[in-house]
Amino acid sequence: MSTPIKRWVLLAAILLASFTAACGNGGTVVVGPPPPPPTGNFSNANLKGQYTFLMSGTELCSGFSSLFTRAGSFTADGSGHITGGLEDINVCAGVFTLQFSNSTYSITADGRGTLSLTTTTGTTNYSITLSSATQGVIAQTDVNSTASGSFQRQNVVAFSDSAIAGGYVFDFVGISATFNPESVIGRFNADGARGINSGLFDSNEAGTLSGQQLFPTGAFYQLDTNGDGTNFGRGTANIAGHNFAFYIVDATRLKLLGTDFPEAFSGEAFAQQNISFTAASLNSGFAFLIGGASSTGPIATAGRFTADGGGNLTSIFLDENDSGTVTLLPSQGGTVTGTYTVDANGLGGGTATWTDTNVGTFSFIFYLISPTNAVFQETDSQITSDGTLLAQTAGPISSATLAGDFAFVWSGVSSDEEDFVGQLKLTSASGNNATGIMDFNEFGAAEQFFNIQFDGPLTITPPGTGPNTLTVTTTFPSRTRFDFTAYAVDSNTVFLVGVDNNRVIAGSVVRQP
Repeated sequence: MSTPIKRWVLLAAILLASFTAACGNGGTVVVGPPPPPPTGNFSNANLKGQYTFLMSGTELCSGFSSLFTRAGSFTADGSGHITGGLEDINVCAGVFTLQFSNSTYSITADGRGTLSLTTTTGTTNYSITLSSATQGVIAQTDVNSTASGSFQRQNVVAFSDSAIAGGYVFDFVGISATFNPESVIGRFNADGARGINSGLFDSNEAGTLSGQQLFPTGAFYQLDTNGDGTNFGRGTANIAGHNFAFYIVDATRLKLLGTDFPEAFSGEAFAQQNISFTAASLNSGFAFLIGGASSTGPIATAGRFTADGGGNLTSIFLDENDSGTVTLLPSQGGTVTGTYTVDANGLGGGTATWTDTNVGTFSFIFYLISPTNAVFQETDSQITSDGTLLAQTAGPISSATLAGDFAFVWSGVSSDEEDFVGQLKLTSASGNNATGIMDFNEFGAAEQFFNIQFDGPLTITPPGTGPNTLTVTTTFPSRTRFDFTAYAVDSNTVFLVGVDNNRVIAGSVVRQP
């Protein structure tokens, strides 16, 4: 959680968690009119070094769609070539580790680009957008598969068992062995010598809660000893009773892919600040973004609240899109009150609850990474939804403070999964102050769209830390409108949740330099 593009992969929880009828084998590629020449300071030279990625999505499998996950590492030479790497994939045929060869990439001045990774099974194609030279967002653009996620530059100095030491907070999301949507969040201590202890977790499988549990026996982590560990930062682990392949970003962050087929989990673990957490640790405004599945289908929620350091929550706002039904808090004529607790053991676990006088009660659990960020899981009946909680700027946020260039990735469901990646430009002028260009994959329609331009207004309601609105409309191939509620974490990061009744979509925008 140390960077704002840490958790786009959580939005894969929005995907169809069970098997549903999917598209045929044919596909359509739609390319928009040539956009204006890109502006910015990016080039192929900005993608140089070793990067690790994590994503999840939907694949076509024997005429049906199913969730799949992938994680890996690639080395970019700064000149458009991928000189090596490997990936782990959990697909309907099983779990595999594959080597990259003869792979390429291309980056334009605005940070947008393409990446093609080739293994013995073929080539996968991606659209990417760099938010900096060290990280970016990614969406797969093949006919029979779509996925989205993020990538970060690896610190090869951390490719050792001893580098992984201290407390870590994690969030895994995916499907269980019985193909139910499941979220697992918690924390553990790594001893720097392959051992894991003091492990706690909470599981939510299709709305059934485990309550806080101790790790089963057998927890461990270990870098590979066959060269993949020293070359790519790959290792294996057992966490909260599940087996994973992991890739090291650095000593503070791991990307993990579940290997207990037919389960399919993915997620990240983040180094926890070494303090004893109490209710006083939460003493500011927070914005959150979570996604998953309810009993009626996909669900995505964004909002914010203020914690007073003494167990009380105020200034609570929420936008929830449950399969096209949008709930807003406070409700019209309603008031919202809330409380929170932090576990007495000091390990950072806790609960948050708020009640709207008209709508009812919303309940959550969290594990704190630090006093400014946490993993966040909803615990209401028949909902499996989780994501990110980040300390919010005190404000004010305005169109002027948000002006600039941003990388974004959005993921969601309309008729089936859809993944979007691109660049958004915001000006400080009133009116249609948002313009952008994106690539996206409409899996259910077997259509891939490239260089699609859009524009529309971002409307800030002072002081800007509550719900704002972003409406964008594509100019090609037809005028398609996307309505979002926007919650600004600060002037560099904004959470978005779609409030249209024909799709469930969510994501983030992150400032480019």
